[in-house]
Amino acid sequence: MAMSDPELLDLLLHDPEEGCRVLLTQYTGFVLAIVRKRIGGVCSPQEMEELVSDILFDLYCRRQRIQLEKGSIKGLLATMTMHRCTDWYRQYTSQQAKAVQVDETLLPEAADPAYDPEEQYLHKEQCELLFAAMKQLSETDRNLIMWKYYFGETASEIAERLSMRVGAVEMRISRAKTKLRKLLGGDINVV
Repeated sequence: MAMSDPELLDLLLHDPEEGCRVLLTQYTGFVLAIVRKRIGGVCSPQEMEELVSDILFDLYCRRQRIQLEKGSIKGLLATMTMHRCTDWYRQYTSQQAKAVQVDETLLPEAADPAYDPEEQYLHKEQCELLFAAMKQLSETDRNLIMWKYYFGETASEIAERLSMRVGAVEMRISRAKTKLRKLLGGDINVV
């Protein structure tokens, strides 16, 4: 049986750990349904899960400022979710314009005379395999890897560009690297 708003708010304030557990149990499905309806066509399941977690965490962090006389927790979550979905979609369309094309133009052009031809060939082959694997990643993950390792941007710079938390960017980059390793058979040091 679902907790009433006053009971849940009291629990969030006086037993935050249990309150958080109840909040997640009671409202994850509700928030996810809104996210799916609003941006499910362009958002990956993993991105939706992260967005839902972020929204519920934001509510948890605001627990001391919740005023039930102004509206229900469900109503507050619905409003927060719609705003976050709108923000996410704006970032997504903005990223589309800034998307990095992963193709042969990014391969090393001139051979370094210090390397022998066999090493140059192997390096070029590794780059081609890496770029082929990157094309299998989502566009967001591909962009994160390119911005971080090809263009040398820091996680802070990427987070600022995407209006994300630095920790979220680092986690996404780590997951993207793990996907790349799997795509490459796990043998190659990705980046």
